[in-house]
Amino acid sequence: MKLGVCVPYRNREAHLKEFVPKVGAYLESKGIDYCMYFAHQVDDKLFNRGATKNVAAKHAFEDGCDYIVWHDIDMIPEEGCDYSYPSKTPIHIATNISQMEYKLKYQEYFGGAVLFNKEQVEKTNGYSNDYWDWGMEDDDLFWRCYLEGYANVSQINLGKQDYVKFNGTTSKVTIPVDRGIAHLTSKSHTVSVLVKANQQEEKVPIWLVGDWDRRFCEYPIIRRAGYDWGLSYNNSRAFTALLWNHKKEALYQWMKRYENYWSWITLSVNTDTNRIHFYLNGKESDARHGHGTHSPLSYEGNLKRYGSTPFTIGHTTSVGLNEPNRWFKGDIAKVILWDRALNNEEISNLVNTIPQENLKLHYEFQNGQPIDLSDNDYHGEAENLEKSEEEIKISHAPIPHRRPGRMFCLPHKDEGLIRDEKGQDRWAKGETTARNERRYVLQMQQGTWDYKSDGIKQLKYELVSIEQINPKAKMINVKF
Repeated sequence: MKLGVCVPYRNREAHLKEFVPKVGAYLESKGIDYCMYFAHQVDDKLFNRGATKNVAAKHAFEDGCDYIVWHDIDMIPEEGCDYSYPSKTPIHIATNISQMEYKLKYQEYFGGAVLFNKEQVEKTNGYSNDYWDWGMEDDDLFWRCYLEGYANVSQINLGKQDYVKFNGTTSKVTIPVDRGIAHLTSKSHTVSVLVKANQQEEKVPIWLVGDWDRRFCEYPIIRRAGYDWGLSYNNSRAFTALLWNHKKEALYQWMKRYENYWSWITLSVNTDTNRIHFYLNGKESDARHGHGTHSPLSYEGNLKRYGSTPFTIGHTTSVGLNEPNRWFKGDIAKVILWDRALNNEEISNLVNTIPQENLKLHYEFQNGQPIDLSDNDYHGEAENLEKSEEEIKISHAPIPHRRPGRMFCLPHKDEGLIRDEKGQDRWAKGETTARNERRYVLQMQQGTWDYKSDGIKQLKYELVSIEQINPKAKMINVKF
């Protein structure tokens, strides 16, 4: 089997001088037959990493390579990287990189180095040719893999269950407060919800990192109004948790989650340690590369008291009647409250066992009504809920198939997500990356972009020249 090492290239002379001998020596030490293809964009247009990768792959297959690795020029393999033939599915091998202290960047990361055979390239249609400058072309490629069944998708089947639909305009549940739960949110407590959230683009468009002119909006899942305590889903496609201390300082956490997935979210608050833990499907929030905030969150002082303020599900009174963030839209199957902080083991096992110690409220929905299974009789007042039933499956986010491997990342300027002087996350490349983000999130992920008509099969370029770097490496100079 012959491997084609396919590398996008522009203005990386220093990296080129290190990549060619070091990667070549590594592959030779593993007995892998290879040839390197550097696709060099020589026009004055914005750099197109996806199209240059397609150029390199096309030449590799035309030269008789059996499979390829799309490889970043700043990634140097260390011991343990497996470049062997990917027989069943594309394989991500840049899993533990020095830039991230030899950890995975984030669960869906599909950059650095990915192995494809010829059939897999044909099925996915390779990279899009429509991402210019920096960002999102690797994400787009992984989504193509997901759509073609080349992703690792795991599910927890909870069986057939009753649930209710919230319409985003009038649906809500009000939970009257008595002494048993009045002070629950000012001391150690846990709230857990089995929910499937929807975007509400008819009200507010999806908010993206590169769209600062768009409105940011939080839709209430469960709240106590005023300085709102509780859980929400926002138009940046993230679950959020918000508490306040007695100094009226916000304690805010978030974690990314695509809409229309059943999700079990849990917030555990420990006032003995002054720590707040936030979980998705039994796993604590992932703070790496824009996929969540760090958990646990430490805070100072005491938590805010709410007195007789009721709990509400799917609704808040803290905003005006016509505000878009007044109502939640989606499905809810369980709402559970404890007046203690559940531990990690208990939270990871919630799909199997609901702990009874200090259980204060356990809503399940029967015939469209919230029924309290805790024996505390905190039956809520429901309005405009639509009853439904289905086999509920908690799907974890799709992740690539991987082989663990360590890679050293050559130093280079950060072109991705950066934090500006105001403490806000922004794209280093500004509007060009923002455009790519909109293209990926609002078209590719929403199924409105035809990837079969945008890829290596539709690649158009002018071949300027081919230079032989050494007997096993070519520089392919192209214009788009």
